[in-house]
Amino acid sequence: MRQVRRKTMDTAARDYLFKAKNEGLQLSWNKYEGMLPQDGFSQIGLSCYECLQGPCRLNPFRPEENSTVCGLGNDELVLLWLTRQAGENRELVAAGSQMLAELKSKVSVGEVALDLLQLKATKWSVNGTDLGDLVMGLSLKFAELTYHRAQSKTCNINDLMTLGTQQINLAGFNADLAEVLYGKYSSQSRLVGLGVIKEKAVNICLDGVSPLMLAKAFELRNELEGEAIQLGASDGLNIVLAGDFSSNFGFNTSCNQGTVEFAVLTGLVDLYLIGDGLGKGRIPAASYHTVVASAVSTKEALKEVFMQGIAAYSQRNLKKVKVSNQVEKAEGVSDINPLGIKSLLGQGLIKGICVIGGGSNLKLTEDLGNLDLARKLSFQKVLCLTYGNSAVTLAKYGCLNSERLENKVLADELEGEATPLICSVGGEGDAAKLIEVLGAVGVEKVVAVFPELTSARDLQMALALAQTGAKVFTGVQLPVAGSVKISEEIGKVIEYSEPKDLADTVAKCFGIQE
Repeated sequence: MRQVRRKTMDTAARDYLFKAKNEGLQLSWNKYEGMLPQDGFSQIGLSCYECLQGPCRLNPFRPEENSTVCGLGNDELVLLWLTRQAGENRELVAAGSQMLAELKSKVSVGEVALDLLQLKATKWSVNGTDLGDLVMGLSLKFAELTYHRAQSKTCNINDLMTLGTQQINLAGFNADLAEVLYGKYSSQSRLVGLGVIKEKAVNICLDGVSPLMLAKAFELRNELEGEAIQLGASDGLNIVLAGDFSSNFGFNTSCNQGTVEFAVLTGLVDLYLIGDGLGKGRIPAASYHTVVASAVSTKEALKEVFMQGIAAYSQRNLKKVKVSNQVEKAEGVSDINPLGIKSLLGQGLIKGICVIGGGSNLKLTEDLGNLDLARKLSFQKVLCLTYGNSAVTLAKYGCLNSERLENKVLADELEGEATPLICSVGGEGDAAKLIEVLGAVGVEKVVAVFPELTSARDLQMALALAQTGAKVFTGVQLPVAGSVKISEEIGKVIEYSEPKDLADTVAKCFGIQE
């Protein structure tokens, strides 16, 4: 068990890690360990692949190596990587473009609620009463949000924060488009865990797909339910998510990003559909019946992929099936009231706000940092706000289940009305809601933490939160040590703490001692 704990805190991991070992499968942890030791130049940000004269690397122990072939120095190399990460938005641009096209189509046939469209347009400073004018104005706003303002190799940390904020704003714009097109799902409750993958259903797992793709999947679930039942799947077509929640649809979530491989190892996932920017190689489906496919652009193409998944149901190898009973109830998409939070702060009923975000990073013991923070801080009456993958991570352990006794806090202070102190605002696409909350509440008593900083989007959110003035911490070192100057500057806005010390370091920001 000690070896399993080193990889992840997930109690479901033990059985599936042993299952993979017995089947001779290479999981992400095996791949990571097989690549050690990692390239030291890349770890400190001094490898360069910008042109075909390279790749170059600068040796920090050789003063004479002060520039690449094309003349980039240490500072430029490190800053170039940070700038690229802060500005990465291909998936957001693709999703927004597709939803704007659908909005134009729906407006032309009167299938859009005018009041909601006007409300969202006003939020983005788009005025007008004519539907066409509103759509045109939103299109121009989208173009403005997608234009990179900071692309210079000599931009500074303030430019990086602005660039990161721009991408989070773009994600928020897309979330508003999705709400106009698809509405908000009425219930906050979701189920989380490998147990949402049903033994008697055709299971389709969606990983990192856009709201538009979720909408098409929702339509196809209703249309193809009969096909699945006819094939013998008595529970029909079961669509689940990986590593995320959806505000627009009531899909349950099977796992966080760190345990997507375990979903396939149940032997029950018939189709695994991944979004842009994610690699198929992570999914250990070679020896399973699971169909692995990339997201497609049209409903007709998606229907063909779904039919492949339905056909795969009859090809399951029952000897490889291992059903999980891991299921937790979660309030995955909560309506956060900024004025209510401000009141709690003003009355001294909560000590502050901690935003918990980030992916699942196998360099660390996965889930440990998120759990330590949420449990320690909420017990000391610090409100923990989370989203996306971090929300799913906490949900796996019951932290978002308001029916649990340990989550019924502040009941005495609020005259019997229990208020959970660990709340999710929704999925990865809802991250901008947190920026809006902090804008209304203020950041004097706010700390943001990314225990397992993993992706470009994580870094963008960290930079956006830093630009609000909030303190930001991470348990993962950025590859910037090759530049003393940049290391010092980025360290002022995103502070690194050893993972074992992270929870205590953050607690001290709220005046909480060990």
